[in-house]
Amino acid sequence: MKVAITGSRGLIGSHIKNRLKNDGHYITEWDLKASPMSHDISEFEYNGDDYVIHLAAYADVRASIKNPQLYWKNNVVNTTRIQKICHENNVPLFYASSSCIHNWWLSPYGTSKKANEETAFSNQVGLRFTTVYGEGARESMLIGKLIKGDVPYLTSHVRDFIHVSDVVEAIVLMMSKDISILDSVYDVGTGNGVIVHELGKIVGLDVPIREGYECEAQDNTADITPLKKLGWNPKIDVKKYLQDHKKVV
Repeated sequence: MKVAITGSRGLIGSHIKNRLKNDGHYITEWDLKASPMSHDISEFEYNGDDYVIHLAAYADVRASIKNPQLYWKNNVVNTTRIQKICHENNVPLFYASSSCIHNWWLSPYGTSKKANEETAFSNQVGLRFTTVYGEGARESMLIGKLIKGDVPYLTSHVRDFIHVSDVVEAIVLMMSKDISILDSVYDVGTGNGVIVHELGKIVGLDVPIREGYECEAQDNTADITPLKKLGWNPKIDVKKYLQDHKKVV
């Protein structure tokens, strides 16, 4: 099968790319970091693909407050174009949505994901990722910073942390189904929320607890009932992951 992946060098994109390649699929990458054959998603085009997985997006909630126009252009304009191309060529599409959709009005980022879901066609499935972590994550992501002990403060937010390998398994499972029988959107998380400051205790951090930003939802715990009905269950627990990877002092 020929699969086009946008954001193929990002956290989720790189892992799903490697998994599908190992499964024998041919991958077309749409990512500026995919040199020497880099492709800008603004130039995305149909190349006889059997599937499209659209993951390229700006994903920093706080940064979206400072530059909403940039987030609209990258997350909405590009995604709407890709959705139309896939629809016109009858190509199944999975696209990155976000758990922010449940409180989309809090940030330009959340609004961009709300727009993505509103412009989607049939045979297009939105993946509402919660807080994804794992090998290859950005250095600014919380789990990596906790492991390094580089966290000045923590909050009382409730977060549903899902390992990237569990995300990959969810996508692979959905790809094995007839997309016409799938729901139009799925929450992709563990279904178990944890209080952020409690994770600090696991790695031995004693830091202040502060209020979070107004643009951030208090709780992003996923409802994974629909995904579980497809036969999927997450395997990695974030607390055990931290215990296994915490820095030894």
